[in-house]
Amino acid sequence: MAVRQRDIARAAGVSQATVSLVVSGRSSEGGVSTRTQERVRAAMADLGYVADPVAQSLRGGRSGLYGVFTFEPVFPARPDDYFHEFLVGIEVGAAELGRDLVLFSSTQQSDGSRTIFHGGANRLRVADGSIVLGQQRSEEELRRLAEEKYPFVSLGQYDPVPEAAWVAVDYAAAVRAIVADLHGAGHRSIGYVAGDDERLPSRARRTAFAAAAGEDEARMIPQSALDATTVQNWSREGVTAVVAENPIAAEALGAAITRAGLRVPDDFSAACLETPLRSGRSAGWSHLVIPKREVGARTMKVLSGILGGDLPRDHHEMIRCLPHHLGSIASTGD
Repeated sequence: MAVRQRDIARAAGVSQATVSLVVSGRSSEGGVSTRTQERVRAAMADLGYVADPVAQSLRGGRSGLYGVFTFEPVFPARPDDYFHEFLVGIEVGAAELGRDLVLFSSTQQSDGSRTIFHGGANRLRVADGSIVLGQQRSEEELRRLAEEKYPFVSLGQYDPVPEAAWVAVDYAAAVRAIVADLHGAGHRSIGYVAGDDERLPSRARRTAFAAAAGEDEARMIPQSALDATTVQNWSREGVTAVVAENPIAAEALGAAITRAGLRVPDDFSAACLETPLRSGRSAGWSHLVIPKREVGARTMKVLSGILGGDLPRDHHEMIRCLPHHLGSIASTGD
């Protein structure tokens, strides 16, 4: 015989209405104490009760499903892919919360991008709330989500829609630490190789570097303009350190340094503002350690907190990342 909510209420010594609030995920709204919630869940486990997500949805309750929407395809992701560890963290966070994930992938357009409002309707409403991520985001769609008061969290800082919640990497503090280490080693003339893109993480790193470099003699060029001649000129002009914005830029910079007949760290101290490719020529460079799994898992927990009424819909949170040194920052002797 199927276990019913009244059976759970009897076993837990509470009302059926209290059980309904716990099952639907609306405990906070109903003022159910944490101790009572735990007692109800223990009774559910003892009796083998499994909520029917479809029935819950039809009753206007919650399905227990959390969505993941990406503005461009990111599944499956290679281990070195920018999003891979974030996605692992999201999965880990969902498992810890006992939630199932829904990947929204049916809204892909001819140019490869995806839209939330396919056919004018909010596709994300299948889930109680969603995590939104991607390198290129639609301000219009995220603003509309916020206006509809649909619960969502952006993985990555998104200032154009301040009323939207986000969890982001604190690039500014970490880049300042890398530049401070270069300064501490005597480097005041630094070359910076930017990626050939305007993605949000890239812009954040460039802005952070420009601010941290301050009055340094810094030279910033895009990866597409980099070649061995550029590196040779930098060496002649007194550049003693180089910074790559991402792993691809680091590989291009490492190749250009080799073609110029120069070496790291003998001729240039070097750093990458992300973890370099594992088997690349820049694998031993100093770099930032971005806690991607932590960010992914935390984003899931923030979404859960918003749905539970414990966090506001415009919650903003930064996760710290740290520099990691493998010997590619050498002293100038000054």
